[in-house]
Amino acid sequence: MITPEIELKQIELEDKKFEREEKHEERQWKSCCFQLEPESSMFFAKLSISTMTIALCSYQLITQVDCSYQSLYSSILSVVITFWLNKK
Repeated sequence: MITPEIELKQIELEDKKFEREEKHEERQWKSCCFQLEPESSMFFAKLSISTMTIALCSYQLITQVDCSYQSLYSSILSVVITFWLNKK
């Protein structure tokens, strides 16, 4: 048998579930054709910039004849790699 207290708790749980769903929908970026999570777009932006940086540094380290800027490109490369390894 369902008591009024149990019924009240069920209603409260449903309200909380509905509020969470509303907050989740508010966090999405909406367009006419798609919905996008802000975290995913930030991740792919960081990933693409990091990939371009790694490619540039690798290219410069491989093709550069004089070694005057070798420490610069090595440092940038290590910073980018450390950034991705320290993610939690």
